[in-house]
Amino acid sequence: MKNPYEHDWLEDEVLVGRTSQKLALGVFLIFILVPALSLLWPSMRPSASSTGAPATLKDRLIELEAKAKTLPLIESWRRADQARASGLLGSGNAKVFAGKDGWLYYRPDLEAVFGKGPFHDEPPSVAREQYDRKWRQAVPVIADFAKQLAERKIRLVFVPVPTKPMVCREGLGLPHGAAAPPALAAVAHDLKSAGIDVVDLLPIIAALGNDTARYLRQDTHWTPGAMEASAREVASRLSTGSGLSPYRVETVARESRGDLVDMLDFGDEAGEVFPPESVTLRRVLNGTSDPNSDVVLLGDSFVNLYEDPELGFAAEGESSIGAGFASHLALALGKPIHTIAINGGGASAVREAFAALPADRLARIKTVVWVVSSRDVLLPEIPARRAGIEWRSVVFNEAKSTDATPASARDLVATLREKSPIVDPTQTPYTSAIYSTVFEAEDGTEHSVFFWAFRDRKLEPAAALEPGRRYRLRLVPLDQDAAANRATRLDDLFRPDLTPVFAESFEAVD
Repeated sequence: MKNPYEHDWLEDEVLVGRTSQKLALGVFLIFILVPALSLLWPSMRPSASSTGAPATLKDRLIELEAKAKTLPLIESWRRADQARASGLLGSGNAKVFAGKDGWLYYRPDLEAVFGKGPFHDEPPSVAREQYDRKWRQAVPVIADFAKQLAERKIRLVFVPVPTKPMVCREGLGLPHGAAAPPALAAVAHDLKSAGIDVVDLLPIIAALGNDTARYLRQDTHWTPGAMEASAREVASRLSTGSGLSPYRVETVARESRGDLVDMLDFGDEAGEVFPPESVTLRRVLNGTSDPNSDVVLLGDSFVNLYEDPELGFAAEGESSIGAGFASHLALALGKPIHTIAINGGGASAVREAFAALPADRLARIKTVVWVVSSRDVLLPEIPARRAGIEWRSVVFNEAKSTDATPASARDLVATLREKSPIVDPTQTPYTSAIYSTVFEAEDGTEHSVFFWAFRDRKLEPAAALEPGRRYRLRLVPLDQDAAANRATRLDDLFRPDLTPVFAESFEAVD
């Protein structure tokens, strides 16, 4: 009698041919050997971490992962999948939320409106991300900056720009209208209690009509109409200027794909899913910028949009558009202004650049208008840090004075000691960025040098600089390169004691 527990395994045997065996072995070896060879390949092997210390296993794995994402085959698969997901299913990705009727939203903007709010304190935990610098909330930093300005008899006008989800709600399936989270009113109340003039743009933008009149469908930013109305509202609060504008205005038609489409990053197929958006711009002529004006405008990409060609809407070869917030604020005031605007740098980078102005220049300033996305004000610590937002206090360099002779280019041979980490270009709202480094010259002096990290979402050669190596640098003042001066700054080093400069070129020195 046959044992009922006996199993005839021969009946379930699976036979694999020699060709299939070789193919399976080949695939297995590829998955095993490619990462190992990538770590050994000189161009892919990290010799040190961003701080100059020997690279850890974590550093190597992070760099290997970043390089793996750029392999042509893997990248083409990812882009094709993203295009199908966006085109057929209306899906976004980790940075972009795809709403109804083609509306796109930046996920940190949604977090700023529907999240925990700026007054939320993250509980201590060994599982959370670790950072070198202690987190500071926005309100105390803004109040401290206002106090520093008041000591110099400079008035601060603070302008938090509503985020897209506040004023374009239909794409989220919400009733038409505009609504700010209660936390924004609480922030405004605290700032007004500290004696700061706060401009509420929400009613101005809400009065423009439907959502398409307020913000761009595919972009994080406002339409030309919303921007111009906001500029006029701010100008009405300044009570400066003659009221008789010397400027001429011309109307031009432009088109561009939004920054949110760029963040979806599915390449050439983007045009089939998201055609470019068309706008009508009013360019302000006759020159609206004066570095000696008594009105200084600090801002982020909300100021640079329609001014900076890097953000779209520029004609081919155009170095400046002249139709953005700065131009229309000058138009409404009837006089030129001094603008310091850095994409993604509205919270701290613009104030650091302002604090670096010569003391005698500061003495001529009467008003500072500070335009910043309310996202920067509303996000709590963890999502703010992930979005690259940090609130830092600034130190004014009182010893500086204006030099009648403009600084010129100079050469420097020095050793790279530290470099800021560079984010994935496909996962940022901006197409270009510069990053900070610290070099040590042969005489022992230190120098804060910025390089291009990426442009058009492609890493630049300078992104591969190696700590510990000597380089010959061609340096110019940062404000002499307009494109670099407006670009997002990746700066985790924070060296206010050093005057930042920009490297026009570099070469390794053996």
